[in-house]
Amino acid sequence: MNVSFTKPQKQLLPYIDTFWVFESSFGIPTTDTRTIVPDGRAKIIVPYKNSLSVDIEGSPIYTKEFLIFLTGIQTNPRTICSPTTDTGTIGVELTPKGLYRFFNLSMHEITDRIYSFEDLFGAWGVRLQNSIGNIETAGEKIAFLQTALVYLLRGNTKNYALLDYTIDLITQSDGMIRIQELASKTGYSKRYLDILFKEHIGLSPKSLASILRFQNIYQSLAQEHATSFLNNNLYAYYYDQSHFIKEFRRFTGYSPQKYSELATEFSRAFYQP
Repeated sequence: MNVSFTKPQKQLLPYIDTFWVFESSFGIPTTDTRTIVPDGRAKIIVPYKNSLSVDIEGSPIYTKEFLIFLTGIQTNPRTICSPTTDTGTIGVELTPKGLYRFFNLSMHEITDRIYSFEDLFGAWGVRLQNSIGNIETAGEKIAFLQTALVYLLRGNTKNYALLDYTIDLITQSDGMIRIQELASKTGYSKRYLDILFKEHIGLSPKSLASILRFQNIYQSLAQEHATSFLNNNLYAYYYDQSHFIKEFRRFTGYSPQKYSELATEFSRAFYQP
C-alpha cells in the first residue's frame, strides 16, 4: 500500500490542499478500520483501477472504476472498502473555498453525499471522465485535472469576499473563534452567515469550526504525536475531557482509548508528517 502526494500549482493553492494517489496490489486493507473522518474538505475522487465502496447512512455507495466523483464535506465518519485486487485512486482535497470557486452547486445538497460528475454536470462531466480515462499514468491524469480546474477557476468571476474572509477567520483560529465573534467581525448576523455557508459550503460556520478544531487533535494522533499534544494542548481546544471525548466519538465513531487500540494504517497514510 502506498500513498503519494502532489502539490497543486500556484493558481490552485488557495482552493486545493493536495492531490493524492492511493495504490495497492490488494485493495484497501481488510484488517484496518478503514475509517475516513471529517476533515472540512470536499473531495474529487477518480478510481482509475478497481472500484471503491463507501458506507453512507448504513448503505454502500459504489464509486465505479473510470468515473469521476465529487464528495461534499462529510460530518460523520465513513467506512471505505474495495475488492481485494490491484487498486489505484486519485483524490483531490478541496479547501472550503474550493467548493464554490469551482462548482456552481447548492452545496448543502452534496454534504455527506457522493455524486458522479456525469450526474452533476451532464455532457461536460462525461467528456472529462472520458478524457481522464484515456490518459495512461496517474501523474498525467493529475496534470490534466489541474488544467481542468484552472479552467473552471478562471470562468468564475463572482465576488466571494465575505465567504473568503469568514473562512479565513475560522481556519486561522483553528476553529476556535466563537460564532458571535464571526458576526461582529463580518457585520452580518449568525442567521445570514448560516444561510450563506449552507448554500456555498454545505454546512454552518459552527459545524465547520468544530471539524477544524477536531482535526488539530486528530492529525497529531495520526502522526503519532498524541501524548505530547494531548498533555499540552487538549484544553486549549476543548472545555474539559468529557467535551473532547464526546467530539472525538462524534467524528470517529470511537472513544479515544478504543481508537488508539485499532489498526488505522490506512487512515494515517493520508496525513503527511
